[in-house]
Amino acid sequence: MRKRLEFIALYGLAWVVVFQFFRLIFLAYHYKKALELPSSLWVASAGHGLPMDISFAAYILAIPTLLMMLTGQRWEWYRKTLSVYTVVIVSLITLLTVVDLELFRAWGFRIDATSLHYLETPAEAFASMGAAPVWQLCLLLAALIFLVNRVLQTIIRRITGAFRRLPLWYTIPAFLVLAGSLIIPIRGGFQLAPMNESAVYFSDKSFANYAAVNVPWNYMRSVLNAAYSSKNPFKYTEEAQANATVASLYQNNGATRQVIDTTGKKNVLVIIWESFTAKAVGSLGGVEGITPQFDRISREGLLFTNIYASGNRSDKGMVAILSGYPAQPTTSIIKIPKKTASLPSLPTIFKTNGWQTSFYYGGETEFANMKSYFLQQGFDRIVDINDFDSKDMNSKWGAHDHVVFKRLLNDLDKEKQPFFSTMFTLSSHEPFEVPTKTVIRGNDPEHLFLNALHYTDESLGAFLREAQTKPWWKNTLVVIIADHGHPMPETRKDKPSEFHIPMLLLGGALTATPARVDTLASQTDLAATILNQMRLPSGTFAWSNDIFKQGRHDFAYFAFNNGLGWMRPDGFIVRDNIGGNITEKSGGLPKLEEDLGKAYLQSSFGDYLKR
Repeated sequence: MRKRLEFIALYGLAWVVVFQFFRLIFLAYHYKKALELPSSLWVASAGHGLPMDISFAAYILAIPTLLMMLTGQRWEWYRKTLSVYTVVIVSLITLLTVVDLELFRAWGFRIDATSLHYLETPAEAFASMGAAPVWQLCLLLAALIFLVNRVLQTIIRRITGAFRRLPLWYTIPAFLVLAGSLIIPIRGGFQLAPMNESAVYFSDKSFANYAAVNVPWNYMRSVLNAAYSSKNPFKYTEEAQANATVASLYQNNGATRQVIDTTGKKNVLVIIWESFTAKAVGSLGGVEGITPQFDRISREGLLFTNIYASGNRSDKGMVAILSGYPAQPTTSIIKIPKKTASLPSLPTIFKTNGWQTSFYYGGETEFANMKSYFLQQGFDRIVDINDFDSKDMNSKWGAHDHVVFKRLLNDLDKEKQPFFSTMFTLSSHEPFEVPTKTVIRGNDPEHLFLNALHYTDESLGAFLREAQTKPWWKNTLVVIIADHGHPMPETRKDKPSEFHIPMLLLGGALTATPARVDTLASQTDLAATILNQMRLPSGTFAWSNDIFKQGRHDFAYFAFNNGLGWMRPDGFIVRDNIGGNITEKSGGLPKLEEDLGKAYLQSSFGDYLKR
């Protein structure tokens, strides 16, 4: 019996050590972020993450412990079965761990169930990792699988070889009780609340908290619970009170300042620029020389200097722009067609009122379930990867931006007016492949990203120069906006800078004198702003706040996994939803503002659940 108990203890302990080892690899892989923390927080992350490591190790131990009941007389089958079990578990957990290393760099949070949505379009998901050191990660994966499996197989072989015969009436009850007792480490102890992310979140430094998380535990919790719960996990006050608080932010009876010609129906062209961060735009105080064409044309229209993306992924940005709907921190509404069917949208309103509608994208619109949303929302024509020649595409993602711009230009020449057209670029998405000579030199992800932005900028500039010669230009409003921001370039370390995006209005329909608009606003505010300028109904866009409305309440909210940002003219706060900590702040906003941000999260997520 002693050897059997010794095996269960050592096998479980080995897994705990493996998880701590994987944590060291995570810190080493993201050494730049790790070096921003005091070394004491590295140790604290390991210490606070230990209960979650033990919890998942106990999950792994459940099957070996139950099978141990039947080893009283013979155990060779147990050794073989456990060897196979170990190979499978080691491979899966190590794969999750290695993939998480790169996804965290790109996404800013540990891998969870949202990754499953991208597996529906595996080619595009793989393309997202195009700038990753794929071969190095594959070698790391193979090495870790070999190393971890070797250690665990040694434990299995040596200790099971020392088993002795025992009566089944002895082993069955003993290991049945032991298996049942695993519920204690699984739930994290005897406390009232079972193991959850809050149990390991301990710091106001987000990266320290992320390092404490056990990857397989976090992934399985997300898969089993988050996507299917109908309960609002962000309830901070009574629902009616939260809704009333948020509604008051949108209440004003002021007039809208008109900046668009109101004579007749105007064409609208919305260009959504992939990962177009303000940190890379010289005219917004970002890195100089990356987007010279945008900097030039920004002097010809209304440049909005204080706009923030609602979320951190394209699928969230698309809904924020076209439906004026805020992003969710733990999921994305675009993944659930039943819910998106209930959303208002710009293409729906324009189509209902006589506009021709179209959407252009060089990649697969099936990615992240966007196509179902586009079809629901009334686009008459959707042009995507299937409408372009293979010679015009990069190796991973789709048609190059300049090719799509050319197709858009040709089609608009023949389009019946008025039209509402949207184009979504892709070249500044990983793997940052562009068909022109390198301008921003460097092979690291940051320089590849900046070079891709420069290419899209050149493509946009060429498109606009030719578009300005077309007859339809004088009757057209052009909107240029990002789908979301980006962690790169790492010129600033604060979270709001990752969500700060450019927005520009220009075109022949614009009557306002070119200027910079410094009003604090959100990506979600574009919908009501455009519709009110066009004298079209905007009342169904309850989450959109007309930027030109006099007396408006200026604010911006953004969501990331799992946190929120609350921006006000006098400052901002960034809150970790799991630990409940304020991880960043500026301007000394009062406690009331934190309550407003929490109310906005509660109310918006409650609205999402009810749709």
